[in-house]
Parts: sequence; structure tokens; C-alpha cells
Amino acid sequence: MRIMTWNIHGASLRDRDTRFPLIKEAIEEAQPDILCIQEAFFPKSRKMLKSIAGYHVSYQLNWLRPPSTRGGLVTLTKAKPLDVSFQSYQSQGSWFTEQRWDRLLGKGFLETIIEDTKLGKITIINTHKVCTYTQDTDQYLEAQTEQLLKDIRKRKEKGELIILAGDLNFQRRSKLYPQFQELFQDTTEGLHQTMENFHKLHLFEYETIDYIFVGDKYYCEPTYVHHEDWQKYPSDHPGVMVDVRFQR
Repeated sequence: MRIMTWNIHGASLRDRDTRFPLIKEAIEEAQPDILCIQEAFFPKSRKMLKSIAGYHVSYQLNWLRPPSTRGGLVTLTKAKPLDVSFQSYQSQGSWFTEQRWDRLLGKGFLETIIEDTKLGKITIINTHKVCTYTQDTDQYLEAQTEQLLKDIRKRKEKGELIILAGDLNFQRRSKLYPQFQELFQDTTEGLHQTMENFHKLHLFEYETIDYIFVGDKYYCEPTYVHHEDWQKYPSDHPGVMVDVRFQR
């Protein structure tokens, strides 16, 4: 099964007409079975994702006008979803920092349940947690992590197969990372050196923290989505893709 996660930097409006066709092209070429997108806030983002043939597109809308995507989260699956729900984080960040944009748009996690012919039901959790704008965590990020992990533990107790993907906004050296390692296999663990090389080439601005976690231990081949012909990276985050060989 091929899984991809990508923060498409949908908040950047001035250059999206250039970037979005490149993102769409990369997704069409990769053909992931599951795709978790973050920062697809606005109608143009959703229109681009809906134009990709062969996928069911899951999201929920905010009360804003024009309607924005709740949490900026969209999940694409080749299998038809059985259920889609959005859980808002109870803690949304400070009004007095750049986190006010997180509060306005509303961070949370999108849960999409699909039926796989070999694996049975799979719960896909797509999330983009509050940004701290520092190397460290803060009370809001930690509270969101606690809420997310509580939901995940309940699902694992029921024996559900869970895939968690998205922009979690903490480093692997963070005190939060081991809490996820206890429950999941980090399929992106082998990409450290590639990330360092991307930074040296100045292909994107931030030291991005995007993960794909799966339950149990499986054989995984991870890679970043990149093409040598791209003059500018189509997001400040590289797409992350992993081929997972599940065994049940």
C-alpha cells in the first residue's frame, strides 16, 4: 500500500497557480492509495484535489464564507470511505502570536474509514497540529497531542488498524515523539539524511516535521516527493511517500 502525506502550503495565495499544477502532477505520477493533505484551506485547493482522477475526496467545511476546509485537511483514497468525521482540538493556540491563524481556521484531525480487500477496515487519521514557531513544544501542542493520543488508544484497544499521517509540528528529538513510537511504527524514520540534503539545497524554508505512522511493524520504503526539473519546490514542505507491505 502506498501512502502519501503533503502540506501543500495552501495559505500562500500568490504563487498557488504555479505550484498547484506541479503538486497535482506529482500526485498523479505517484498514485498513492491513501493521500493526506494539509493546508488545503480554500476552494481552489479543494478544486485541484477533486480534479485528480480515481480518488474519493474526504473533508469537512467551516462556517466561514466562502467555506474553508476544517483544519485545512483533505484525505484522498482510492477506496470509497465508509465514514468521515472531524474532531476539533480543544486547545487551539494563543490569540497573541502567529497561532491566532490556527485558532481562526481551527486545527483538528480528520478520520476517514475505508475497507481494504486484504486488511479489512482501516482508520486514516490526517492531522495538522498547532505550530509553535520554535524548536520547542508549548502547552497547546502538548494538549493537542494528548487529545489525539487518547483517541488513538481507544481505537487500538478495539483492534483497529490505524494510519496516522500529517504535519505534527514536533521534532523526532521532542519529548512528544516517543509517545507515538510506543503506539506506531514511524515509516519515515529513514529520511533524516535526505531532509538534511534538502536543507542544504534551500529547497524549502522550514525544518518541516511530517510523519506517516502505521500500527505494528511492517516493511516500509519511504521517500520524499521531488523532481529535479522543479525550479522551485511546490510547497515549503516536501511531500512524504512510503510503500508499506502489510501482513495480516
